[in-house]
Amino acid sequence: MSQVRSSRFIRLLAAGAAGAAAVAVLPAAGAQAGTAPFSVSVKGGYNNTVPLGTATGTLTGAAGSAQASYSVTLCGQSTYPSSTVTIKGGTATATHVVYYQNCETFTGELVSSYAFSRADVTVSGSTFYPGNQYTTYSKTKTVYF
Repeated sequence: MSQVRSSRFIRLLAAGAAGAAAVAVLPAAGAQAGTAPFSVSVKGGYNNTVPLGTATGTLTGAAGSAQASYSVTLCGQSTYPSSTVTIKGGTATATHVVYYQNCETFTGELVSSYAFSRADVTVSGSTFYPGNQYTTYSKTKTVYF
């Protein structure tokens, strides 16, 4: 009888330990992932009337996490030679470039050394207009997820 009781106890103890290990792997209940859309356009040149680039996409992450994923479509517009999008979250940075009037979609992960719940999306483009002076313009938007 004591042999049966002790093996039941060991099985119960093992099942409890496995359950505790499974719970430890799950994220906290309040750490649900949120997705935030964004759109950032930069203009430059005379009176900031020349469109130079647009980035449209989404940023997905969980508050209290050190990682987020992104999908962004970058389109160059009257820019020379390229438009750039930079996404910064925590200590992580991702930069993508398109040349001239091309559009391209990029996806990736931001992995920071500490937790973050926002990212800065910056779009840059350059032009010689007006007056043949090469100038780079930038626009930044902060995205919270």
